[in-house]
Parts: sequence; C-alpha cells; structure tokens
Amino acid sequence: MKKEYVIDLSQRLIPGQEHNFPFDIDLRDATESMSELSHDEDVWYKIAYVSMCTHNSTHVEVPFHHIREGLQIADFPLERLIGNLVLLDFSNKKEDGVITVSDLKQYDKKIHEGDIVFMKTHMDKYFRSADWNTYPYVEVAGVEYLISKKISVLGTDGAGIENPEAHNQPGHVTLFKANIPLVESLTNLDALQTDEEYVAFILPIPIEKGDACPVRVTAVSKKGLAGFLK
Repeated sequence: MKKEYVIDLSQRLIPGQEHNFPFDIDLRDATESMSELSHDEDVWYKIAYVSMCTHNSTHVEVPFHHIREGLQIADFPLERLIGNLVLLDFSNKKEDGVITVSDLKQYDKKIHEGDIVFMKTHMDKYFRSADWNTYPYVEVAGVEYLISKKISVLGTDGAGIENPEAHNQPGHVTLFKANIPLVESLTNLDALQTDEEYVAFILPIPIEKGDACPVRVTAVSKKGLAGFLK
C-alpha cells in the first residue's frame, strides 16, 4: 500500500504529557521481567509497562461503557468497525454550539446504512490542553436521527458529544442502546480529500470487560485499495 493512500486519524500518546487521563510508560531492561534472560551490556533489550485509562487518546467506546449488559470491547464485532467513511464538516460551529438535527440532515443523501460517520469540528486543537473538553455538542434528537440512518459508528475530533448541562450522558446512552460505538478525539480530518472515498479501520485491543480502548484509526483511499488488490 502506498503511503499517500493511508491517513492516520489518531492522536499520539505521549507519556507524562496527557492532560485528561494520565499515561505513563515504565521502560525496563528485559531481564527484570524475565529472569531467565541474559544479554551483553551493550545490547538494547527492553520491555515496557504501560499505565493508562481506556479513554486515553483517540479511543472507541462501546455499549458496556454505559449499559451493564452491553457489548464489551472484546466482543464488539470487528466488521462493524471497518467500513465506508463519511465526513461531516461542522468546523463552522461555535466551540460551545450545538450540532442539530437540521445540521445533520444537510448530509442526508451522503449517509447510508453501515457507514462510519466522522464529524469534523476542529476541536482536536485543544487536545492535550486544559481546554480539552471544549466542543459543540450533538443534541439527542441528532443522535436519534443518525441511529435512524443505521450507521455503524459515530466519531468526532472533539472530546465528546454530550451537552455539558445534561445528566447521565443521554447522547452516549441513546447511541449505545442502538449498539453503535463512539470514537472520540480523532484528529487530522483535514487530510481527508473531498474528492476521495475512504474505508475506515478502527481496531481496538480485545480487552475483556473493556468499556473503551485507544485505537489507531486509519482511513484508506478506496482508489489505493483497488490498486493494492489487483
């Protein structure tokens, strides 16, 4: 696959520099973890221990995040996390604004069953800052509209979709009751070309009892895929 056909939509994880959820790596010599190992002093042989939250960086949340009997990360169908990418541009919205049903319906003909829908708000500019939780929220009626379109995944380059004045995260709960996962803190959405079509890949680690997981979200040009498969 050629480099120009692959776009990384994920935030980098930097030890000790994450603002919302701590992330650290303890890099140790491999012999500390496996006493049966040995190596020369000038040989680099490391094993790292990671301390993190399931909501660090760009991450996908699944129904178990809010629904006791909902699907966990390890059980969520991978085929639902790979699909046609549809980009909705709401970068003109105020930082404390609202993405309404009317806003979403402007893209009605563009959204189809099974699509992975990403919303561009440019709020990723606040990632790793004190204002990380700033974004225009999606009204619950808007979430219900997207559910009616039978999308597979909803994603945003903001830190969330909730009205900050709402209680118990009704947007999340509504989405999860429909078994639709949510990707938060995407980035680099400007790199998606409007004259290109993409397939999105959202592949979490299969964590048992996982409510969420950091992901390397990748958009691959359909043109590039077609050439690769020849």
